Amino acid sequence: MIAFSLSSCEKDQTDASECAIRMKQLFDNELKCTEENAMEVNLYSGKYQNKIVYFPNVMCPVCLGIPPSYGYSCSNEKISFDNFQNVTDIKQVYNSCTKKYLE
Repeated sequence: MIAFSLSSCEKDQTDASECAIRMKQLFDNELKCTEENAMEVNLYSGKYQNKIVYFPNVMCPVCLGIPPSYGYSCSNEKISFDNFQNVTDIKQVYNSCTKKYLE
């Protein structure tokens, strides 16, 4: 009964898609907030080879980060990026510092 209450409460707090919620769970170990607006690893979505893909990415204005090398589709297909510059329409889906979905 308690688990049902908690999941119901969480669901009421977000209008995120079921896919975004699953992708946040998939990447949960990688998503973290060291310092808001300075060092965050957030969940993003983008379009790659006509597929919507989800991937974690580092948001750090002073870091020279390596772009993601892969992402997952909503059907849990792992998609390797030949060149991250070919990922378009990139949008933040979940912010690890605010703990909020942004879709």
